[in-house]
Amino acid sequence: MGLDTVELVMAVEDHFQIEIPDDIATTLDTVGLLHKFLVSQLQRRSLLPVDRARVFCELRDIICRQSGVEPEKVVPEAYFVRDLLLD
Repeated sequence: MGLDTVELVMAVEDHFQIEIPDDIATTLDTVGLLHKFLVSQLQRRSLLPVDRARVFCELRDIICRQSGVEPEKVVPEAYFVRDLLLD
């Protein structure tokens, strides 16, 4: 993982108050995979259903803030390195 992706993971961990182990973080190479991981972790610690759309919007905002990419580019299929140009 490059510096951009490390900083992104740290921002996501801080915002959602979760920990993403390094060995898992390296496998989350698309926005959709990271979103799916977040939802699963948030569901584990909550008795209430997780609002997947809200989680995606918050994740998209973090990605845009951290990387400067336009929100319309942050789609589930987007790869962090190839499509969003994070190193």
